[in-house]
Amino acid sequence: MLIDILSQLRWKWLLAVLVSMIVGTSPVFAAENKGAVSGEANFNSKCARCHGTNGKGNGFQALALFFMFKMPDLTDSAYMQTRSDDVLFRAIKQGSKGGMPAFGLKLSEPEIKNMVVHIRSFTKVP
Repeated sequence: MLIDILSQLRWKWLLAVLVSMIVGTSPVFAAENKGAVSGEANFNSKCARCHGTNGKGNGFQALALFFMFKMPDLTDSAYMQTRSDDVLFRAIKQGSKGGMPAFGLKLSEPEIKNMVVHIRSFTKVP
């Protein structure tokens, strides 16, 4: 009797895990969740490895590639004043000659705009 109950629980648990995996990887459900990702979360997952989580250009990948590329300090207000929102948007979407990859195929335009807003927050006075 106990073995039958445990066997049924195991199958129900296995079914629940399987359904959650299908729902989590379904393009329909992924598209629904994609818009909920904030600019900060996208920056941390896609940009922080080079630019650092605080935008100083000191991410672990930047430190490894310091002799090839200089990461800009996104907290430097003088530097950031020379970059318009459109320039930042295009750099994120299309990449740059300095080694920055393009994210136009991975991020929607609203997500890129949210990242620009997040990047601008690095130079705002609290």
